[in-house]
Amino acid sequence: MTTLERTLAKALTEIVIGLDLSEDNAIAEASMQLLEPVIALLQALPGQDRQALAELINQFAHQETDPERQLTAWETPETLGLLA
Repeated sequence: MTTLERTLAKALTEIVIGLDLSEDNAIAEASMQLLEPVIALLQALPGQDRQALAELINQFAHQETDPERQLTAWETPETLGLLA
């Protein structure tokens, strides 16, 4: 993976974690609306690319030290439809 790909994957993971862990119900509800177009784009990727992105996100999850953030990071590939 290139530095750009790793950086974009990390940024996407951080966005999903931030939205998922938001205490504000309005943000939590709006988060799926914000992510729906992203999920559609990701699901259109070839399976090999979806798998590679899921593996990158899992690497980030493994490096996360905060248990709540780590759990959300582990769930991110499924949230983004990468495992479908």
